[in-house]
Amino acid sequence: MPVVSVEASVERVTVYARGARVRRVTAIPAPLPTCVRIVGLPLGVIDDTVHVEVGGPAIATAVRVDVDAPAHDEADREEPAELAASRRRVAHADAEIERLEATLEMLHGASVVELDVREGEPAAFGAVLAARRALAALRGSRELALRHQLAAVRREAEDARRAHGAAADRDIRTGTARPPKAHELRKYVEIDLTATAASEIVVHLEYVVEAARWAPSYVARIDGDRVGFEIRAVVAQATGEDWTAVPLVLSTAEPTRFAPLPELAPQKIGRRQAESAKSGFRAPPAGADTLYADYDRVLRPKRTPPGEARPFTGRSEGEDSTYVGVRPGGPPPPQAASPRAAAAFAAEVWDEESSRGKEAFSTPAAGSPMPDLGGGASLPRSLAAKTVGGVIRPELDEQMRLQRARPRREIPPEVPAESRPAASAPRLDYSNLVMAPPSSPLRGRLAPAPDLRQASVIATELAAALAKLTMLPLPSGCRTEWTHAYDYAFTTDGAVDIAADDAWHSIAVSAKPSSVRLWHVAVPREQPDVFRVGALTNPFAGPLLPGPIDIYDRGRFLITSEVDYTPPGGTLEVGLGVDPAVKIARNTEYREESAGMLRGALRLHHAVSIEVENLSTRAIEIEVRERIPVVRDGDDDVEVIAGKIDPPWERWTPDPRAPRDQRLRGGYRWKLAIPAGAKRTLRAGYEIKIAGKHELVGGNRRES
Repeated sequence: MPVVSVEASVERVTVYARGARVRRVTAIPAPLPTCVRIVGLPLGVIDDTVHVEVGGPAIATAVRVDVDAPAHDEADREEPAELAASRRRVAHADAEIERLEATLEMLHGASVVELDVREGEPAAFGAVLAARRALAALRGSRELALRHQLAAVRREAEDARRAHGAAADRDIRTGTARPPKAHELRKYVEIDLTATAASEIVVHLEYVVEAARWAPSYVARIDGDRVGFEIRAVVAQATGEDWTAVPLVLSTAEPTRFAPLPELAPQKIGRRQAESAKSGFRAPPAGADTLYADYDRVLRPKRTPPGEARPFTGRSEGEDSTYVGVRPGGPPPPQAASPRAAAAFAAEVWDEESSRGKEAFSTPAAGSPMPDLGGGASLPRSLAAKTVGGVIRPELDEQMRLQRARPRREIPPEVPAESRPAASAPRLDYSNLVMAPPSSPLRGRLAPAPDLRQASVIATELAAALAKLTMLPLPSGCRTEWTHAYDYAFTTDGAVDIAADDAWHSIAVSAKPSSVRLWHVAVPREQPDVFRVGALTNPFAGPLLPGPIDIYDRGRFLITSEVDYTPPGGTLEVGLGVDPAVKIARNTEYREESAGMLRGALRLHHAVSIEVENLSTRAIEIEVRERIPVVRDGDDDVEVIAGKIDPPWERWTPDPRAPRDQRLRGGYRWKLAIPAGAKRTLRAGYEIKIAGKHELVGGNRRES
């Protein structure tokens, strides 16, 4: 049964701090084909991350990722209907303008006077003059009508161009995802299936793309002691595919973050050896080269002397075929191919490159024809060629070869050296390791597979899109750098639309009711303002990440504050700004007096009076903070004595998590409730006792 091409719709998208995992789904009815090709995937798909799940009476035996161009009949969908209609309207108007201008030019070139070649008496002069006048009038009326039509068509052309510009702008704003044009490459995933029963199956496809980012934000709507807490997010992506009506999962993890992989212990095929007691990396087992003794004795090919270039025919015993390729530095061979010859050529070229200590795989020169193996045989991916109807398409093969050059993930230069991950050894890149051929010096070991990931036009475009998205400025207050000690994923309550337009989109993630405790804080010694503070409880099962929060009070916007790391069920304190309905005033009194038997000491008396008035219609809880002097350690000549405090206060020390306030000492605070429209007065007194020969240095001695 031939290959069946299907399209898979996006089922779910998981957006990471950098990148996204897309999950698609498609149904395949019975009878099941032996091979299914899921087409229309963006070029940004990372091949190593493709994962396929088959639900139903079938088993996936092989999965391949490659690129292809759509057929000509699929290219009709390459332009939206509105944009195509506006373009046709502009073209029709331009053609009509050209026709009318040509008609006017022809009318101007027509002569009114013609030579009379008829025999006989000439016509009367009056009749000739009347005829000429009638002709001039006809030409004038015709020219006037044509000019009216030309003016109308020009206005129509101008309107059509404006409509086309508007349609093109709307089309650009809808995203960068486009159906592929003719001969434009797109990736596809080909799955080999083995059916166990004649029934419909469901295929899920997952892959990772890099050009996606997100950042959290929040909204709190306060109404009394209740609050509606909303998690929002800004998402940007330039993956080449729009996410339409898709639930999103926003994860704090980084799937491409460096992590050391375990090293596998070598296993020898053949004679049993004792297990080594050492853990970790072990060298290959001894004597592995003896497994290739027969190959070296019988099948080892003879080498061409250095410096001598020869074409590789790939001709083996019993075959009459040659490989279509070119030995580096040699002439091109005949135009034929066979699977065995192609594989032999790949192994021999790899052998020569490995002997020179290179890890890259040498390929034929750009533009050289590639083999069509026929019979379902295929070369390695690095030697594959695109054929259409059995005819080799070198230009498509060149595009496919260039596309496979996936851009490397570069570390930004601003990252310090100590934070950069260590370079991973090639032997740990398991997905790209293969067993070296027997003709290679690396035989018996896993070696890097032939790789063609070089600079290309497509790779450059993908890298440019990723760089543009990375440099996209974040909305004000948003942050994308989090600690990864604990990663969590937030799932949207519904489906959302995210266009691939390389711009930020604000979406609603989830909302839950919660509680809030409101109180006021004032430090009248520093500022005559009363600030309102809210303590919100995190109602979500996950943590709150750093980001901006917009706070509303009974539908009225108050302020934009910041959210810090808050665990599930934790309390988040946010400042709500100055409350103009609460007034505070601080007054001080100071006097000096002599003390001691010989009046050799001074007593500096301080009295502080603070008035707080609640002008709002609701009772408030307020915390008034005050500070008195503190004696320096080891200074016995100074003494601070607290006086009458009304109402009593309590000692207050700053939060140890606030590094700027760790040195603050001598702090006290009042906690009290003030009814609506009421006023309270707070009083505190203390005295400073010093020797008469001393005086206070620094600050205002009349102000504590």
